[in-house]
Amino acid sequence: MLTTREPSPDFEASVLELARAVADHDDIDPLNEAARLALRTPGAAVHWLVEDGASPAGYAQWHVGDTTGLVAVHPAHRRQGVGRTLLDRLAAHAGTELAVWAFGDLPAARALAAAAGLTPVRGLHQMSRPLADLETPRFADGIVVRSYDPADLVTLHAMNAEAFAGHPEQGRLTIGDLRQRMAEPWFDPAGLLLAFAGDEPLGFHWTKRETATVGEVYVLGVVPAAAGRGLGTALLWAGLHRLRDAGCHDVELFVDADNVPAVQLYEGTDFAIVRTDTLYRPQGRTA
Repeated sequence: MLTTREPSPDFEASVLELARAVADHDDIDPLNEAARLALRTPGAAVHWLVEDGASPAGYAQWHVGDTTGLVAVHPAHRRQGVGRTLLDRLAAHAGTELAVWAFGDLPAARALAAAAGLTPVRGLHQMSRPLADLETPRFADGIVVRSYDPADLVTLHAMNAEAFAGHPEQGRLTIGDLRQRMAEPWFDPAGLLLAFAGDEPLGFHWTKRETATVGEVYVLGVVPAAAGRGLGTALLWAGLHRLRDAGCHDVELFVDADNVPAVQLYEGTDFAIVRTDTLYRPQGRTA
């Protein structure tokens, strides 16, 4: 049975149960951070759930903020039309704006997209490296790097908006979005590093501990006026040292596949591509 749902603790539990089954089977989480936050944020997304009795068989989400969707099908209910039913519902809701993420871009997802007339338009690399053999951060004279203070919220938002002005998700974050992420259990002010030259904000590296031993380059941003001076690389190393000192053994990050300078920065600091998530749109649509 396919139903439209609203956020609630029971609904969130059902979707997370399905996500765990998918992750155990595919070794890929079918929900990104935005999707998980939307599960408990009224108005952030439209949700559809297919149930087999009391068990979740499939889930689809249309995220209002970044106007993208996702589909997840329980391994026990695949090849039964559940994925196509959910994708058709997404298409009916989104119309010409239809855009759907395939996390890991597995063969089944590619086949479903092709059958629905969708084509890949964007790639998002997941990259990782061990937290060993780290270089010492080298900052130019006059640059001070310190951890986040709550009084920095407006400054952080302004830096993020400047650094990611053209980014379809990161550049749209509001102060409310930042507060929501800072309210998550994983947030540690000491792991959010800000760089200044006097009172001038230059950039930041927001690190995240995914698990006790795995960290993430959550956001690394440099304002355009400070770009090209090696600040991004120095902030990267500083954040990696912070994660290692906190007990992490490995670190991961996500970066747009077509962001060549960023990919080159990470490959030059020993990150390797682990997988690529793919965004699909109807054929002929590229944006």
